[in-house]
Amino acid sequence: MDTASTPSLPVPRVDTHLAKFSQACTVALAGLAFIFSQPVIVLIAAIVMTLAALAPGVSPYRLLYRGIVLPLGLWKPRVVEDDPAPHRFAQGVGALFLIAATLVLFLTKAYAVGWTLDLIVFVLAAINLTVGFCAGCFVYYHLGRLGLLPRVRYEGGFHWRGV
Repeated sequence: MDTASTPSLPVPRVDTHLAKFSQACTVALAGLAFIFSQPVIVLIAAIVMTLAALAPGVSPYRLLYRGIVLPLGLWKPRVVEDDPAPHRFAQGVGALFLIAATLVLFLTKAYAVGWTLDLIVFVLAAINLTVGFCAGCFVYYHLGRLGLLPRVRYEGGFHWRGV
């Protein structure tokens, strides 16, 4: 087979430093919300994560990273071969947990449930930030194997990159 005439798809790429910045911001927001018992911070985190998942180009995390972090030279991009879809899925799941936490905290007296949902996001984002294991990505890959989500474009499936 002539591979020169076969059109190749572009290899998907992800800026891992943007991902780490987003995880750090999520950890900070979820943690501060819990420490200061401020449901409004949970709401802000939910909105930011929803935007990151649904419209990554206008994600506040991305805008801060590109508008402040990079120009100040605090960090340089680290772009690697990876599919962004599992990462967006993970952000979407985090957003759903934070939306649920917001609704519970504002509309019910089940504060323990609301703060538990917030802390789940805090813990999972912190694990991803510190040891490089993305639970949402893990779920995405396994749902793809079951045929419930599209398989990723990136060959190789799920692998734990570590930090």
